[in-house]
Amino acid sequence: MEINGVLTHADCIGAGAYCPLASSMQLVNAGGVLTAITTDTFGLTSLDFFAMPDRSLDYVDENNNKIYLNIPAQTVYRDSTTLQFTFTGLYFSSTPAYNND
Repeated sequence: MEINGVLTHADCIGAGAYCPLASSMQLVNAGGVLTAITTDTFGLTSLDFFAMPDRSLDYVDENNNKIYLNIPAQTVYRDSTTLQFTFTGLYFSSTPAYNND
């Protein structure tokens, strides 16, 4: 990844189905727009940005139905006040939108 003209390494960014990083997130639905905000400050990275590849995550809804939380590829930047990341464009579906490769 390039930042300010300098190639920079960011942990666990790229193709593949396995990533050892994990983060706690809060899903927020405001006016039909679904976002996810990290609730742990440095679970994904200590950098000020994180390049998220597109992913479909298994999820079980309140009726015990298996559904998928789809997160489109995006680079998120740490909020300078809360130090959290916010992921946008999320949506649920009955089948995965992305193949996670």
